[in-house]
Amino acid sequence: MESIVTVMLVWLLAAGWIFFLVSWAVTGDISTGEAIIGSMVALLLALSSAQRYFPHAAPFSLVALGGGAIVLPLLRAYLNRAAHAQLDAELIERACLAYEFDPKNYGSLIQLAEVCYKNGLLEQAVYHLEKAIQLAPVMAANEKRRLSLWKDELKNAHPLGYTPCMNCGARQSVGAVRCARCGKLLLPLLVQGRWIPRQLFQKAISVWAIAVGAMALSLFWREQLVGLSALWAILATLLGALGVIVWLLRKS
Repeated sequence: MESIVTVMLVWLLAAGWIFFLVSWAVTGDISTGEAIIGSMVALLLALSSAQRYFPHAAPFSLVALGGGAIVLPLLRAYLNRAAHAQLDAELIERACLAYEFDPKNYGSLIQLAEVCYKNGLLEQAVYHLEKAIQLAPVMAANEKRRLSLWKDELKNAHPLGYTPCMNCGARQSVGAVRCARCGKLLLPLLVQGRWIPRQLFQKAISVWAIAVGAMALSLFWREQLVGLSALWAILATLLGALGVIVWLLRKS
């Protein structure tokens, strides 16, 4: 009875996997090829569980599909936030360029402050908002209230006292917008630097499929072969899968 329930759960998870993979392919989050590979792996795991093609097929499939069903949607949500950070980086880049062109540009300073605050760069946000207020003290009543709140937050935030360059590692002043060593704009790199690239979501599907396939095949070799033959087959399978995964992650 427990075995039947486990197999039913595996089939349910496999159906959910296929549904979500097709949805992600339609919305462009993954390619059609990756959706097909992931769906085939999910379907093969479900069939293996029902037919018991290798030892512990049902529990293995349940863990593989269940674990992936938890991790990959979380990764997708993370990367959606990364996409918003990309938009913020483009916005802050334009504001930095406008500020460099005219250091007394009130609008660019306010924009720099707001995007910095939104992305957790509290020291930089306080600096630029304070500078904007100095340029137009009469017009900045709301900004003064915001500055007071941000300064209160900063007291408990353990400030670094500098702006790190994500390109060369140099430490620049809090108010700097461009690195004096490498010449890169600092704030767009800081906004983007904490996020992993969106392509990782596509690679994660492929890595998951390769890893699950290799482990399932290893269990199959363990059942079908004996002694050194089984050992060599398992090692070759795992090393081959590892090589493909490393190549995939290094591929641009």
